[in-house]
Amino acid sequence: MRIVLDTNIYIAAALQGELSENIIQITTTQKAFTLLVSKEILTELQEKLLNKFKWLKKDIDRFLFNIIQNADIIEVVETVELVKRDPKDNKILECALSGKADLIVTADQDLIKIKTFKGIGIVHPKTLSWIFPKYFKN
Repeated sequence: MRIVLDTNIYIAAALQGELSENIIQITTTQKAFTLLVSKEILTELQEKLLNKFKWLKKDIDRFLFNIIQNADIIEVVETVELVKRDPKDNKILECALSGKADLIVTADQDLIKIKTFKGIGIVHPKTLSWIFPKYFKN
């Protein structure tokens, strides 16, 4: 199962841990999953941690390094202009499309409302316990 996590999942993992951190841990350690991320997602994550949450650069670098070491870095080859309200959300769809993802995990309501995009499911993180009860517990 090829999975793209929205930037909001990484942010939640960095700030709160808990479910989001568990999602990253499972998708990077279980052979059933391949975590996909693009340079565009990593750049957005870096900018938010630095500018919005005032993380130190060394802490951001460590956090990003752990993601990069455990994910497939996808080169975006197609642009998407589906989400109009917040066009930055399209980078998640672009990564999923270019990486031939099966699933996008996001807490973003604009993306969740879409439900599927070119055969790629879009779900809220809490839904993972229903889809993959073997890996994700309530």
